[in-house]
Amino acid sequence: MPKLAWVLIPLAAYAAILAVLAWRGRAPARLALNVQTSLLLLAYLLATAGLGIFWVANQQLPVFDWHYLFGYATLALMSVHLVFNLPIVLRWFARKQPKPQPAKPGGPRLVLQATALAAAFGVAYFVGTRQAGDALPAVGPGDMPAPVQAVIQYHAFSSASRGGVFKRAPGVEWGSPPPVFKRYGGVKTIALARGATGGAVLGEMLRAPAGGQGRLGLAALGELLYLSSGITQRRGGNALRAAPSSGALFPSELYVAARSMEGLAPGLYHYDPEHHRLDVLGPLPVTLGASAADRADAAIVLSSIFRRTGYKYHNRAYRYAAADAGHLLENVRLAAHGAGMHAQLLPAFDDDAAARAIAADGVEEGVLALVALNRKTNDRLAPERFTAVGDLRASAIGVTGLVQRATSLRHHAQAIAEIVSLPAPEPASRGLHETIVNRRSERRFGGEAMPLAALSSLLADAAQPVQLSDAVTLNIVVNRVAGLPRGIYRYLPGHALQRVRSGDFQAAAQSAALSQDVIGDAAAVLILSADRDQVLAQGARGYRHVLIEAGLVGERWLLGATARGLAGCPVGAFYDDEAAALLGADPQRHWVLHFAAVGPRAPP
Repeated sequence: MPKLAWVLIPLAAYAAILAVLAWRGRAPARLALNVQTSLLLLAYLLATAGLGIFWVANQQLPVFDWHYLFGYATLALMSVHLVFNLPIVLRWFARKQPKPQPAKPGGPRLVLQATALAAAFGVAYFVGTRQAGDALPAVGPGDMPAPVQAVIQYHAFSSASRGGVFKRAPGVEWGSPPPVFKRYGGVKTIALARGATGGAVLGEMLRAPAGGQGRLGLAALGELLYLSSGITQRRGGNALRAAPSSGALFPSELYVAARSMEGLAPGLYHYDPEHHRLDVLGPLPVTLGASAADRADAAIVLSSIFRRTGYKYHNRAYRYAAADAGHLLENVRLAAHGAGMHAQLLPAFDDDAAARAIAADGVEEGVLALVALNRKTNDRLAPERFTAVGDLRASAIGVTGLVQRATSLRHHAQAIAEIVSLPAPEPASRGLHETIVNRRSERRFGGEAMPLAALSSLLADAAQPVQLSDAVTLNIVVNRVAGLPRGIYRYLPGHALQRVRSGDFQAAAQSAALSQDVIGDAAAVLILSADRDQVLAQGARGYRHVLIEAGLVGERWLLGATARGLAGCPVGAFYDDEAAALLGADPQRHWVLHFAAVGPRAPP
């Protein structure tokens, strides 16, 4: 039923009663009309004041809203007027002849009445601010991990319904809104320019970066930041931005970690949209929480100051802040494409490390996203081990802090992983027919080291574009490769190796492969693995796809070895748990798929 109907129904019913009484010749006297309309006024007053006080408390409307202040002052004056007339109403109900004698101000009855009225309003305020608001949603034992339970319960806790507001209300003292702009005092600043309008076309930039661009320069960065979070219009005292925000509150902040840019020294910067400039914060952080961001030409760190949204939207603040981040990040992607850069939104990163990198506390200001900017695209992200943080502690911003923590990850790779550049690969020149016909599994190897250039070329052959599954990871056990220390390495997009573990793992690899000599004697062993969740993101069909994809990669590895005069042999039998442990992975979360040995041929 429309809200207006609820307001008009009592008035319409009273008017109908009066009409019937008048039609029957029993119209009420003036005094009766006065009493009856006073009762109606009292009912509407209580409804207006009670609901109004409740909603002011519940929504924490700003105190500078003069409309509410004058409105409640008027209600207070009307309350006094009705209190003085209340004895007349009571005597009328008792069928006593009313006497126009007002109650004495300050009498006991007046004090009691005023106290009762104040108590009723106090109850409304208490309900609006305290009921069910002090406790965070309980996270108890169950079939799902605690962070997943916390997310489900947060969503229910922050859901809106007509009656739900009386059951749950904010338990956080959000206070006054924080400043709209984050300011750094006493730091150097770098003015930014805006690029010329025109050029890039939306339809094209939605799909791929513009061609013919070199390194990201300062001018292009200025345009990227302006189109992402810059002030595009000022209206009514509000600074409107390039990306929309719930309530025009703009909780997002942007930081730039510049590594290889023209006109900008490597370091960490904060974007100041108020003045369209960079605040120079210092050198590059040791890590941003993800290796893809650490080695990118530049990286964008997007954080959210939750109180900017929370003071108005309370428990729904996280929903709105995350949606705001999505609007802004799509502008980042499109503007990066316009600058000829590939923008890669990283799905996993260490939230605490990212917060430390920008000197944020992770609670009042938490990192929501990382974007890697590169001149060339990365076909696949380097696999890294991330797990849920686990410690779901209470915070000063209640369930908003809880859900930020529940959706955070912790990085379990080495804090600073060594990246090894590989020499340029050399394409195999042997004929296709000859290579396939002459390929044989060879289980004996010579004792000399394998050239690093040969390993580089084999990896480049194997790492061709994905056909069915992007979940396959290439790992290498290095036993004898010239110029490369022994250890376990992970192949990275961009043609590089990341050292995972240092040391001699020849015996461990052989043991994991059912003690087969072919693995123990090889100069290098390719181990293909996959993240289980990434595999099953395609459903059960993804399992078939990843096994086929592993076969495709393994065949390219073996053909490349044959074409270069090396011996190679695939091995499908291994102890899964030992193989995963060899890679430093959890066998329940990371599946090993395939072994393939390679090395110089044994003498005839």
